[in-house]
Amino acid sequence: MIASKSKSGLSEASNNKSTPATPRVSKLGRGGSIKSDADSPSPQQNPRLSVDRSPRSADSKHAAERRSPKISTPPDKQPRASKGSELQAQLGVVQEDLKKARERLASVEKEKTRILEELKDAKRLADEATEKLKEAVVAQKRAEEATEIEKFRADELEQVGIEAAQKREEEWQKELESVRDQHSVDVASLVSATQELQRVKQELSMTNDAKNAALSHADDAMKIAEINAEKVELLSGDVSDLKSLLDSKLESKTNETAELVKKLESESLALKLELEKAKVAESKLVEMQALVEGLRMEVVDAKKAESAAGQLVDEWKRKVELLEVRLEEADQSEKSTADSLALVMKQLAEGGALLQDKQAEVAALKKDVESLELEVASYKADLDESSHRLDVAQQEASELGRTIEVLKSKIQIMEEEKMEALNNEKIASSNIKSLTEERNKLATELETTRDEGERVKKEMECLASALHEASTEARETQERLLAKQVEVEDAQAQIEDLKLALKNTQESTEETLEEARYEIVCLRKSVERLETESKNSRAEWDLKELNLENSIKKSEGEIIAMKVEMDKVVESLRDKEHEILAAKDEAVQLMDQLMQAESEATDANRAAELATADSLQLRERLLDKENELQNITQENDDLRMREAAALEKVKELTALLAEVTTKKTEVDGEVSKSEKECEQLPTMLESHVENAHDGESEKPRLDDPAEKLEECCRVDEKLKEENGNGRAEEKELLEEEGKMQEFCKTTDDKGLSTERENGADLDDELDSKMDGVSADQANGLPSEKLDNGATSPTKQQQQQQLKKKKALLQKFGSLLKKKSNHKQ
Repeated sequence: MIASKSKSGLSEASNNKSTPATPRVSKLGRGGSIKSDADSPSPQQNPRLSVDRSPRSADSKHAAERRSPKISTPPDKQPRASKGSELQAQLGVVQEDLKKARERLASVEKEKTRILEELKDAKRLADEATEKLKEAVVAQKRAEEATEIEKFRADELEQVGIEAAQKREEEWQKELESVRDQHSVDVASLVSATQELQRVKQELSMTNDAKNAALSHADDAMKIAEINAEKVELLSGDVSDLKSLLDSKLESKTNETAELVKKLESESLALKLELEKAKVAESKLVEMQALVEGLRMEVVDAKKAESAAGQLVDEWKRKVELLEVRLEEADQSEKSTADSLALVMKQLAEGGALLQDKQAEVAALKKDVESLELEVASYKADLDESSHRLDVAQQEASELGRTIEVLKSKIQIMEEEKMEALNNEKIASSNIKSLTEERNKLATELETTRDEGERVKKEMECLASALHEASTEARETQERLLAKQVEVEDAQAQIEDLKLALKNTQESTEETLEEARYEIVCLRKSVERLETESKNSRAEWDLKELNLENSIKKSEGEIIAMKVEMDKVVESLRDKEHEILAAKDEAVQLMDQLMQAESEATDANRAAELATADSLQLRERLLDKENELQNITQENDDLRMREAAALEKVKELTALLAEVTTKKTEVDGEVSKSEKECEQLPTMLESHVENAHDGESEKPRLDDPAEKLEECCRVDEKLKEENGNGRAEEKELLEEEGKMQEFCKTTDDKGLSTERENGADLDDELDSKMDGVSADQANGLPSEKLDNGATSPTKQQQQQQLKKKKALLQKFGSLLKKKSNHKQ
């Protein structure tokens, strides 16, 4: 409104009539440009329009220069005819301008309707985008509900599988108990058979005694013995047949069990490979989750960009309304003001229409970007669904791992049962061997009875009654044999039942294995399907990124073309200062908006890069933490190994102390003051070990034992000067003392870190002095046979020194035991 008023004031101030002629020609050129833009908005036609405009504007300037002298001449000098012709010409020109203005108004109205239609299309696209977002939200909800349903189903399937496994375990336990009962029955029957055979042996011995007594009836006894031998041979044949059957059955069972073990091992290897694949899939899932998180951040940024775009759309709507108001004001000013002012306002309106067209194109580009962002959001929703599916696959993989562990436990139970069956079979074979040995003994006894029967042929007549009794006993034995045959048949039937039970168990195990294989195949298919889906989603995402880049490039090219057109428009409007200022202001606003859009795009890219960098940093931190945990576990294992080694050294030193005490002999003698102080040294060391954690306040108490050690060392040095070279046994004792000192050092270094902090100086002095004592004793030791003619007091001193060393070793041993108990 302000710009139109200022322009109208300027036009009223100028009285020259040549001014409306110049914009007329430019207006015609401009109308042609609008039509060309409406027909073909390609940027290649714009330079042609600018070229067409330039000569017309020049012609209009020349026409204005030609007309200006005519108007500037006074009216008195011109004739009336020329005035009438000029007035008619001006009227014609004005009429033509009015026609052109009407045509331009019609074109402006058409453009206004087109802009309104574009706004409606933009609203429709926004509504469609909102509907797509709603559909995406509904799809997410459905996917979440589906995942919850699948989780519930998976939990139910797990419960059903657990119940079925428990039922199968109970059935197997029942079958095993029945097999064990049958085996115990078989063992009892075998024991009864062995008892009956022993009874038969006893009866045969009785018959032999009767035969010896009854020589007259030896022939009949021989016949009976032959009959019994035949029966025994038959029994031995039956026993051998039973052995062969049992051996064959055992071999078949062992082969079957070996095959089952091989199958189970192969299946366990396959399951391990599948577990490794599942772990790889889990790592891929972690990567996908990181990508999904980045995409979620991008979705948030896209939503923010959508809100900003909505605000921009509202601003453009406001601008359109303002332009409509301006058009209405231009129409009113045309009626009220002169034709020249109307033409100028129309030209301004046309410039505003051109700017609106450019702004509409920018808005369309932004809408395209928004639609692409919506598509990106939909793909992100698809990625979320794929991540949910991958989570379900992870749960299924964990369930498979549990089933595999259950199957492994079942396999272990079956192997234990197999070992028990093998042990039972070994026991049965040993019983059979004992029976065969007894049969061989019976055969030898029968041979002896034959030999004796030849001798007892003469005594057959006296033993008729004995033969009758033997015949009755033989009948009883036959009946017993028949009963045993029946029992053997029963045992065979039980063995067949056991075979059937084993077959049933094998079939059940095979069924479970087939089910597990089927589940494994299903999981493999699901993992492959998820992998293909992830690959497809990645490919689609790459395509969308390429499309976005292409669209951004196109928009940049269009923006560049728009800038070129804007420059051309500015060049065409240089003659009018007010128009140039308005155009520059609007162009600056457009540039600011474009720069804002570009800055928003760069900010979005930077945010994505920051999100990726943060994810990488988090991964590096996780890896560092895992490495730290591994180092801590290794250090704990090393400390445990050191503790075990220290305990073993304590045991070895206690054994060495026991050997030392057994080798030495007790010697009576008086103990000097220095020896008493040396005996009090271990007690002081014990108090030092117990009070090592009390701090540095107790350090002055540890000075007295050091002085006592120095005195002990002086006494030992005096004794060494008096004595010569020692014996080999005492050298061994001194070496053991050195080992004890080294062990004390190691235990003090490893187990008692607080003692190192509080009393490190005292331990170093004690170790150095004890090392000096051991070294001096190694160079010169007491001996019973002195080279320099030592007297009896030296022997007493040697005995006292040995006693002192023995007491010191015992005290050190007690200290080491207390330390080991304290550590435990």
